[in-house]
Amino acid sequence: MSSTLNVERRAASFAGRIRPARMEDIDPILTLQREAFADKFGGAFGQGNIEKGVIALAASWRRQGPAAMRGMLVAEADGTIVGTTTLRTSAMGNDDGAAAELAFQQALGPWGAARSLFALSILDHRIGRDEGFITDVAVLATWRRRGVARELLARAEEEARLKRRRYLGLYVSAANQQARPLYHSLGYNDIRTRRSWAARFIFGQRSWVYMRKDLV
Repeated sequence: MSSTLNVERRAASFAGRIRPARMEDIDPILTLQREAFADKFGGAFGQGNIEKGVIALAASWRRQGPAAMRGMLVAEADGTIVGTTTLRTSAMGNDDGAAAELAFQQALGPWGAARSLFALSILDHRIGRDEGFITDVAVLATWRRRGVARELLARAEEEARLKRRRYLGLYVSAANQQARPLYHSLGYNDIRTRRSWAARFIFGQRSWVYMRKDLV
């Protein structure tokens, strides 16, 4: 999902490690994201179908195999995954749409699958050739304001530089007054605002700000 909600504004003392996500991390990642993105999961799947939506996402990732985890990073502390983010590039290509559609239909039925896949596609972004695109910044509630998001974003930036990306980009809700100051403090600038009545209807947020940080 291309959202960035509920991250801390101030760094503190994250005493864990940042590492690439693995297939065995799927369930704890989705448990974390279900908490962090409760409004988005509710909008995409319907409040009564969030559990089925999580099952659909897990099944979709497992069908795709390791390719589903490309660019995904986790923050781990005391053996627990406490944060995630994903760095996407144009070279990674797109997710396996057929695998996702089949997994969603099995978990949600044809209508539920169509609705959810449409909802999740509303904020799709065409990643630029020189861009590292940041998505799914999420931190467990008990670990916010402890520097987890900052370290995840710093590691994502390192990865982007290794891949010779020239800039980082991300979308954040215009109403998210926790995340936006954090991104500003890390060198991201507001570039444009995207407005969508479909996003307003499904997620309760019409305006999304594209932010960018130049790396060269």
